[in-house]
Amino acid sequence: MFDIVTKSIRVLSSSSVEKANSGHPGMPLGMADVGTVLFKNFLKLSNQNPNWINRDRFVLSAGHGSALLYSLLHFNGFKISIDDMKNFRQLNSKTAGHPELDVDIGIDITTGPLGQGFATGVGLALAETYLSDIFGSEIIDHYVYGIVSDGDLMEGVSFEAAELAGLWKLGKLIYIFDDNNISIDGNVDKVSVTDQSAKFKSLGWHVQEIDGHDETQIINAIKDAQDNTSKPSLIIAKSTIGKYSPNKQNTSGVHGSPLGNDEMEEFLKNLGWFGDTFDHPQEIYEYFNEKRDTDNIQHDEWLSLLEDKKSTDDDFAKLWNQFHHKEIELVNLHNNDNKATRVAGSEVLKSIGESNRFILGGSADLAASTKQIISNSIYSYENRAGQSIEFGIREHAMAAVVNGITLHSNLIGYGSTFLVFSDYMRPSIRLASLMDLNSVYIFTHDSIYLGEDGPTHQPVEHLMSLRLIPGLDVIRPSNSLETQYSYQYIFTKSNNPKSIVLTRQSLDFVEINLSYENFQKGAYELSKGDDITIFASGSEVNLAIEVSKELKDKSVQIISTPILNKVTPQIIENLNLNEFIFTLELGRSIGWQDYVGKVTKSFSIETFGESAPLEELTNHFDFSAEKIAEEILKYFN
Repeated sequence: MFDIVTKSIRVLSSSSVEKANSGHPGMPLGMADVGTVLFKNFLKLSNQNPNWINRDRFVLSAGHGSALLYSLLHFNGFKISIDDMKNFRQLNSKTAGHPELDVDIGIDITTGPLGQGFATGVGLALAETYLSDIFGSEIIDHYVYGIVSDGDLMEGVSFEAAELAGLWKLGKLIYIFDDNNISIDGNVDKVSVTDQSAKFKSLGWHVQEIDGHDETQIINAIKDAQDNTSKPSLIIAKSTIGKYSPNKQNTSGVHGSPLGNDEMEEFLKNLGWFGDTFDHPQEIYEYFNEKRDTDNIQHDEWLSLLEDKKSTDDDFAKLWNQFHHKEIELVNLHNNDNKATRVAGSEVLKSIGESNRFILGGSADLAASTKQIISNSIYSYENRAGQSIEFGIREHAMAAVVNGITLHSNLIGYGSTFLVFSDYMRPSIRLASLMDLNSVYIFTHDSIYLGEDGPTHQPVEHLMSLRLIPGLDVIRPSNSLETQYSYQYIFTKSNNPKSIVLTRQSLDFVEINLSYENFQKGAYELSKGDDITIFASGSEVNLAIEVSKELKDKSVQIISTPILNKVTPQIIENLNLNEFIFTLELGRSIGWQDYVGKVTKSFSIETFGESAPLEELTNHFDFSAEKIAEEILKYFN
């Protein structure tokens, strides 16, 4: 029966690609055996309740092979029909070429950018251990499985994440490596000499090597991986890409292109398939029914246990309710001290950690500098309930692991580093926006004013670069009250990622009257004026105030803009701006006019920085209040 089922999966997958005349048939044909074993024998999934928090997670890091996942979900009773399979890669289809996330139809995460799924799965596995420790293993106890490719293992982000998984001994993380030695440009061994078995063993993983087309070997290997609870597992499954395609199997030609009419015909003959390739016998569906029925019953039993625990254990019920809150409660820490926003932010974050168990994260070996420490309890193999995560110098993996933590359920993960290193994190941030995740990225050392470290560490283009990512909110507070509101905002579950950008240097206290509601609009009037309008964010709000003092004979309206990308034309209209409009920001000016409209002049940094003390940099870039005031007055002469 196994051979009959895998035949249908291969035929349906390849036919979807063929009908679309677009896609990657090779991986589905090569991994049909592994996928069938996973869904038939191991994956705990409820097709009636696909959002079940205690389901096993399946990460298709080799996301180009999405036709395999769709076929398996279809045969397992998820909401993917034959018509959906025929609509593969078409506009508004359920069956996209590289899907990201759609839990309602059984898709936990698949990734196009190779390595991202591998690293995100590490975050999912971490989240499982964390929640299991808090709620108990009777409530949270599941595995994270995944299929990864040669390409995933070549990308550097997977190495960073693999080392973290080994360090943390994530024993419920089980990846199956589709070892077919083929990539788009040919044989992998042309460009890689890595012994993946030795590499992963050195990183603390449990490693096995099997025939990826042998049902018994696949089953035994996964059982063995489950038994090794102190190590993550890599099962190296030797496979043939495009298996049963007589002329294209084991070649790069079957990786990313349809088989073509002639080869498809030969492929079907090779399998002994006759008739409509989208019409499959009922026995294929029935093959998976027993496993799905068992899992649906297990879900109902779990739900009954959960409700009983909520009604009999008050402490558990309070935690469970907090876990599902959309917003956090904040203690008012606003004061009139002069301090850097990274320092003000650290105080808020610490307060959050004292009252909320479901926000966790850390820094990429920069906690001493970013100061973004939510708790003194460090996550580790010995302390699964630690809220602070030490990522080491691994910004790439940190961002992806944060996404995995957030993707798991109702946790919010955060990662912190210097703003200039957001470049390392950008692919993961972009995926968080694509998936509508609540992930949080906290950046400090926000401008050239970190001084002597020089231009390699001084961000210039990064603020606007982050603002260009659709759906990402970029928050840059200018004082302690804005900072407090910023943390309330970034840890509110609004189904989009958020980044907060903080200063290294101290800022002067600014007395303001600001509600949280007005803060969320992205811009508000800090001071009224009838001659000149100055927009500023972050530390430059202090500068705008100093400039207004220099313009003694002019009436200056100052608009603080903590969330520029939230500013709408209606908000701008309501601010009643003056004829002369200026912007101040220690970064590239490109983009300001798209949010605020006509700009008379932008005071900005359009080149890389320099290595020098803050005061010298101010003078070198003509960013003193006196120089800026002089330039503004020229428009009135």
